[in-house]
Amino acid sequence: MKCFRVAAIATAIVAFSGAAVSAASLQASPVLLEINEKAPSSLVNIRNTGDKPINVQTRVMRWTQQGGQESLVEATDVVASPPIATLQPGANYSVRIVRTSKAPVAREEAYRVLVDQLPDSGQRRSGTVAIVLRHSIPVFMLSPSGGVPKVEWTVSERQGRLVLRATNRGDRRLRLANVSLRLADGREVRFGNGLLGYALAGSTVEWSSPRPAKGAGSAATITASTDLGPLSQSVRVAP
Repeated sequence: MKCFRVAAIATAIVAFSGAAVSAASLQASPVLLEINEKAPSSLVNIRNTGDKPINVQTRVMRWTQQGGQESLVEATDVVASPPIATLQPGANYSVRIVRTSKAPVAREEAYRVLVDQLPDSGQRRSGTVAIVLRHSIPVFMLSPSGGVPKVEWTVSERQGRLVLRATNRGDRRLRLANVSLRLADGREVRFGNGLLGYALAGSTVEWSSPRPAKGAGSAATITASTDLGPLSQSVRVAP
């Protein structure tokens, strides 16, 4: 099992150590996919923007949130076809993401498509760093009924920081951005700028404040931008 935060869309990976840097050349789109039982497939478009051939691997991971943490494990019911390809300079390529399971979808299911530019050891030169890219694209298998998120919020102190915990008892994810916490004394604790992440359907996830902050016993207000509009929620900070 592979566990890590998955809010970023693309991540640079250092493949070799050295002095100089060679540019990565992988692009992938779109930034989000939605599929359903009636149309159980979609396309990821990949492009080599560099001047040399690149090898690309595409995998589908089941994305879950349990005990406040996120994890990715290789999916068996959703696959990428073809999983590996070589792209010539300037070439475009499409990978089909297909749900192979025939089981009904009772609640929205979440996945991540990982598109990796594989390091080419044959092109390694002494004193260089080969930088490759990973694109992590969220994929949601929609339930026939649609559904809505039903998120319950708690805030607590842990190791000198405030921890924001979201429990989504609904049948749809909630996308969160520009999340902040306004304490009763007027202090504002921001959980980063831009996209923070998702509260997946039927899941619990949590985030810690980037900087130390205290506020146990006080009232607070959570504000955020979501894919369903602005959010404002009153909570109490637990010790």
